[in-house]
Amino acid sequence: MELKTLKGKISRAPEFIMAALLAALTFIQRFLPGAYKPVMDDWFLYGDLYTSAAERITKFALPNEKFAIRPFAGIVDIFVNAPLFKHIWLAEIIVTLAMIAGAFLIIRALRKNGAAGAGFFMCAVCLFPVGLEATYWLAAATRVGYAMLFIGAALCALTYWYETGKRRGVLLYALLGMISVGFYEPAIVMYIILTLFVIWNNRGEKKVLLPIIILAAQIALIGVYYVANSGSGEIQSRGGFVETSYAEHFRVVFDYIKTILTKHSVTIMKNSFASGLLTILGGHVFVKTVGIAALSVLFGVFSALCVKKRKFSPVMFLLGIALFVGGSVLNFVLGSERIPLRVVYFSFFGLGLIVDELMVLLPQRAGRVLTALLLSVSAFVFTAAGIGEVSSYLKTSEYDTYITRQLVELDTPERISDPDKNTYLFGGQHYYVDTASLNYLDHIRGVSGNYADITGCMRHMTGVAFTNNIMTFTYGDTQTLKPYIDIDGLCAFYNVEYDKTVVPVELVPNGDNYNIVREDGSLAGRLECTDDVSYRYVN
Repeated sequence: MELKTLKGKISRAPEFIMAALLAALTFIQRFLPGAYKPVMDDWFLYGDLYTSAAERITKFALPNEKFAIRPFAGIVDIFVNAPLFKHIWLAEIIVTLAMIAGAFLIIRALRKNGAAGAGFFMCAVCLFPVGLEATYWLAAATRVGYAMLFIGAALCALTYWYETGKRRGVLLYALLGMISVGFYEPAIVMYIILTLFVIWNNRGEKKVLLPIIILAAQIALIGVYYVANSGSGEIQSRGGFVETSYAEHFRVVFDYIKTILTKHSVTIMKNSFASGLLTILGGHVFVKTVGIAALSVLFGVFSALCVKKRKFSPVMFLLGIALFVGGSVLNFVLGSERIPLRVVYFSFFGLGLIVDELMVLLPQRAGRVLTALLLSVSAFVFTAAGIGEVSSYLKTSEYDTYITRQLVELDTPERISDPDKNTYLFGGQHYYVDTASLNYLDHIRGVSGNYADITGCMRHMTGVAFTNNIMTFTYGDTQTLKPYIDIDGLCAFYNVEYDKTVVPVELVPNGDNYNIVREDGSLAGRLECTDDVSYRYVN
C-alpha cells in the first residue's frame, strides 16, 4: 500500500512541477514590466465611487445595476477589487492565482478522465498573449479568472464523487458549479461542455442522473437571474438574440473571430514580442534572459513527462473541438456584432487540448521530445510577447493619468465638483500610437477617448464622487452640443496635443460651424454642423 501511494505521488509530481513552472513564467510575464495599474473600466468600476461598503452593497442590490449583471463577479468587484483599488496590484495577483489554479484544476480533472497531455493546454490558457485582454485587464479578468477557478474546482469535486462515492463530492460540485456560472456567459458554455464530458466519461456508473439534474438546476437558476435583470442596458445591448438575418449575422461574426485568431493574433505576437525583448534586454539582461529561458525549457521538459502513453483518443480530440467552438458559440446566437479579443479567449481551451492530443499520435519518445521542444520555444516567445503587451497596458495607464491630471489642474476645483458643469476634451485618443500593439475595440484603450473611463479616472484622482460631465471628442465624433455651448459659464473646452499635453481652447463661430482655437490663436480643429444641435469634430 505504501509503495502504491508513493508511486502515485511520484507519477503526479511532473504535473505539479509543470504547473509551478508555468505559474512562475506567468508572474514574470505580468509583473516584470511593473505592478498592475488601472485601465479603462477599472477606473469607474473600482475607483472612489464605491469606497463606502454601504454604497457598494446598494449598487449590487438594486436590480439591473452594473455590479448585479453577473452576480458573483459583482461580489468580487465590490468586496475585493474596489477595496483594493489603491493597491490594485494585489487584486491582480489574486486573480492571476485564480486563473492559474483554475487552469490546472481543469486539466487535472480532464487527465483523471482520460486526457493524455497538459502542457499545451496550460501554455495556451495562461501564457498566450492574445488572451491577456481576458485574463490581465482586471475588469475582464475578474469575470474570467474566478470563473475558471470555480469551474476547475467543480469538475474535480464531481470526479472525486465518481471515484469515491462520498457525498461531499457531489455537494461541492453543486455549490462550486453554481458559483462558476455567475461570472461570465462564455464560461457557462465551457462549464456545461466540460461537465457533460465528465458525466459521459463516467456513464458506466449508476450515478449519471443526479449530476445532470444538478447541472440543469444550476443553468436554470442563472437563467432566471438573467431574465430578472433583462432590463439592464448592458444585457439589452449585448445579450439580446439575433433579430436580423441570421445568415448575415453568422458571416459577420465568423469573419471577426477568424480575423482575431489569425491577423490580430499575428499582429499582437509580432509587435509585442519585439517590445517584450526590449524589456528583457533592457537591464540585468543575463539574469532575465537565462532565467526565462531556463524556466521555459524546464516547463517544456516536465510537460513532456506528463504525456501519458496511450492510443490517440477521438473522443478527447472531439472534446477539444467542442471547447474551441463552444468558446465563441454565444457570439453567433446573440445579436451583438461587437466581438472583442476577450470573448474568444475560451476557444484557447480547445486549441490547447487538441494539440496535446495530437502529440499522442506520435511514438511516445518522439511525442515527448517534440512536446518539450515546441513548449520550450512557445513558453519563451509567449512570455516575451506578453511582457510587451503588459508594458503597453502600463504605459497607457500612465498616459491616462498624465492627461487627466492636467485636465484636473486646468479646470477649477469649483467646476470639477459641480455636476451641472460640462467639460469638453478635443483630440482624445482611443489608442495611444506609441503603446498599443493593436487598435481594436477594448484592446489597451486610452481613457481620453471614452466618456465613462475618463470620468472614472478624474473622480478617483480628485476624490470627488460626483464631478462634472467630461465629453471626449476623437476625430470624426458627432455629438449633441446645443444649447449647452451657448450658455455662458456652463462649458469649458480643452484640447489634447500630439505630445499629450492639455491646453485650453475656445470655440469661435465660423458660419454654422465652429473653429477650435488655442490661446495663441492657432487652429486645433473644427466642429462641423450636422443638424441644429449636433456637430462633427474634424481636423
